[in-house]
Amino acid sequence: MDPLGTTLGIGIAIGLAVASGYFIRQQRQTMARLLAIDAKITLEQRRFLVTQCRRRFFGAVLLMVLACMLFGSVFLDYDPLRMSPENVPQVDDEAAKQSVRFLSLYLATMLLTLMAIFTLAALDFWAVARYGVRQQKQLALEHQELLAAELAAHKQRQSS
Repeated sequence: MDPLGTTLGIGIAIGLAVASGYFIRQQRQTMARLLAIDAKITLEQRRFLVTQCRRRFFGAVLLMVLACMLFGSVFLDYDPLRMSPENVPQVDDEAAKQSVRFLSLYLATMLLTLMAIFTLAALDFWAVARYGVRQQKQLALEHQELLAAELAAHKQRQSS
């Protein structure tokens, strides 16, 4: 692999590792704060926030796994049948097949990890949207109840 590709791969892996480390720390702090809150938020809100924190923590851990795999992929041999300077293959055909199988499995695992990260992000987005709609309906219902109570009080004042 060329030096630019190696440097770029290592740089991206370090960037992903730093970002995932930051998000892991943030989610741990958020979870600690959620568990410390006693009666300030409702049970439904607490359940949603704890579940969201777990989803995001797991996503950050998967991002760390992806960063480690990307870092490791920099050192893989992508051409096992490379010729030596004397035009003699460095490995036999069976070893080359094993190397290709390992490389295929490694890259497939990286892609599956990436797909899991995207799926988790989509699930988190969907859960937040559903929770927001539910909260909006709850607020609208409370607002209607307040308006009805205020109207009843206003009618009672006018009739007296």
